[in-house]
Amino acid sequence: MKKSRLIALLSALMILAAMVVVVGCGSDDDSSSSGSGDFQSELITEGTLTVGSDIPYAPFEMGQAPDYTGFDIELVNDIAERLDLETKIEDTAFDTIFTDVAQGKFDMVASAATITPEREQAVNFSDPYFESEQALLVPPGSDITSVEDLSGATVAAQDGTTGEAYANDETDAGQVRGFPTGAAAIAAVVNGQAEAAIIDAPVAEDAASKGQSGFEIATNIPTGEYYGFAFAKDTPELLSAVNGALSDLIEDGTYEKLFKKYFNATPPASITDGTASADTGTTEE
Repeated sequence: MKKSRLIALLSALMILAAMVVVVGCGSDDDSSSSGSGDFQSELITEGTLTVGSDIPYAPFEMGQAPDYTGFDIELVNDIAERLDLETKIEDTAFDTIFTDVAQGKFDMVASAATITPEREQAVNFSDPYFESEQALLVPPGSDITSVEDLSGATVAAQDGTTGEAYANDETDAGQVRGFPTGAAAIAAVVNGQAEAAIIDAPVAEDAASKGQSGFEIATNIPTGEYYGFAFAKDTPELLSAVNGALSDLIEDGTYEKLFKKYFNATPPASITDGTASADTGTTEE
């Protein structure tokens, strides 16, 4: 009788131990499926977020290496810190930046890059983090006051940007001249190389607020553009992690603080309320 009870007790203990092992394995599987920490394997360098950016593009990207600053840069640094990563910023030309990240040269792109269907064929974008318009720049006293007045005119824009695409596709400009930077496009108006320029409104407004002369903003052009961070198609866990950190910094007020610092304004509800859709962006810039 005692022997039977001992056998029964041992059998019960063995069943209990097996249950513990099964539960333990189940926990490991759940942890793995959550994707927690999986993004590390998608990084070029473990522990470091390598970011491609076209610098300068004030107020989004500014300064000299390695001490870059700007709205995008501060956002990226905050996101990296929340993910326990170091940040490495690499300056690169905007007209090749999406090809570069798609080919694995960077982990992500942070360069005031508008989300567009064309770009989404090559890369994945984060949730939108900025709502933007284009601006029409002209010399002071110009007869050009709207895009309808651009017929036959020479219009400057930055290479590879939505400003350049807009000038080509939505105006009757006689010639659209591409320049390597937004600052060079502004300079083309100031120096008489172009009769107008179309660039991102925040960039034009930043230049004007800093006292740059020789141009004025004739009008802003509503285009329904949203900026996002760009990623290679094969880094979904990194994209998810960045989206999570971006959501956190919006919710805890960090985003609003940075927005007011660089734009002296309250951020739009489309970003802070999360109502902006990555599918609504039309397309840096």
